[in-house]
Parts: sequence; C-alpha cells; structure tokens
Amino acid sequence: MNIKDYLLAGDPTTSARKLARLARSRYQRVRARVAENPAASEALLVALSIDAVDDVRAAVAGNSRTPYGLLVYLLEDESADVRYALAEDYDLPPEFLDWLSQDQNPYVAQRAKKTLEHVYPFDRLRSA
Repeated sequence: MNIKDYLLAGDPTTSARKLARLARSRYQRVRARVAENPAASEALLVALSIDAVDDVRAAVAGNSRTPYGLLVYLLEDESADVRYALAEDYDLPPEFLDWLSQDQNPYVAQRAKKTLEHVYPFDRLRSA
C-alpha cells in the first residue's frame, strides 16, 4: 500500500477528483479512509456503500455526512460488522438504533441497546 495515498484519502482537504481516484484503489484500507473522510461527496459514499469489503461499507456507515437514505440501506447490510458499526454510532437516529436492537445477530442487537441506553438514558427508564 502506498502510504501517501492512505494519508491523502483521509485528508479533508484532498480534492474531490483525487478522492474519486482513491476510492477506486485496489487497497481496501485506502478505500475505507476515503469512506471515512468528511469531504467525501454523497455520490462517492453511495459508490463505496456497495464495496465488496465490509470494512469499507462500515466506514461509510460511520461517516457523519452519510445521507439518511444511505443509512437506511446500510441498516440491512448482509454483514453484521457493518450493522455493528451503525449500532455503536451515538449520532445515529434513535429509530435506527431501535431497529438494530432487534437485529438477528445478538452482538448487533446488544450493542444497539447499549448505545440507546447511553444516548437516551431517561427515555429507557420511562419505557421500562
């Protein structure tokens, strides 16, 4: 892996054109860094959300600029790792965390419940 590409992929000042080139890297770590980059465009995040590598899709899930509709799509990702990344995101809308708290994977479901308890502790007490 080219360390320069890795650093550029994570740099929010990298141009959109360079990020688009880096998003096609053969190295998954570079693609994941692009997916984490707050400067990544919506179109780039959409393209990376269908990457074959779970870590890249999980990085898209963790990007604060990922659009709502794309998060909905990722809620049903085949990879438990991607859903887990969503379940541990404190900024995820509560309805998404509620959805993930019912996930068929017990680790994802438990993580979503813990995130809900941390972010909305008083809401959980009232519903108990």
